[in-house]
Amino acid sequence: MSRFKLFAFIALITLVFGIAVVGDALAGEKGKVVVRDVFFSQGYLASTKVADVDGHAMNLLEAKGMSFSEKWGPCLLVLSVVQDYTKGVGPYEGYIHYTYSDGSTITIKIKGEGKAAGPGAKGEGTWTYLKGTGKFEGIQGGGTREYWVLGPGQWYADAKGEYTLP
Repeated sequence: MSRFKLFAFIALITLVFGIAVVGDALAGEKGKVVVRDVFFSQGYLASTKVADVDGHAMNLLEAKGMSFSEKWGPCLLVLSVVQDYTKGVGPYEGYIHYTYSDGSTITIKIKGEGKAAGPGAKGEGTWTYLKGTGKFEGIQGGGTREYWVLGPGQWYADAKGEYTLP
């Protein structure tokens, strides 16, 4: 075998071994995530009054926006949530679907409590990863969220938590 072929063979074996080692090193990645979501909504998709007390309603809300994460960069989001609010206060539960520029996605479940109504209102809750595709395939974890209302159909949320990728 010529020196060139021997060198090429060793380089190929080194490359294959290196890919295998790096691949194993990235498997089981764990870390912390900090995210800011910014939402815009045209209003409720549906709202129905509940006849028990004044100001009680069940609302179905969809919002779109952007999300910013130091770990994974910016992406687009769609929120679908159901609110059981009395005068702007009460529990909510829903989902946020994030889409990144490479086509990878994350879907999370959120639930929590709206604490006040109108601009300056604040809410808090929890979130859990439900599904990931692309680079987020198999993602698990969750954390806490806080949101602040800026005005009609405008709010932002800060989320903190942990993730694990297989």
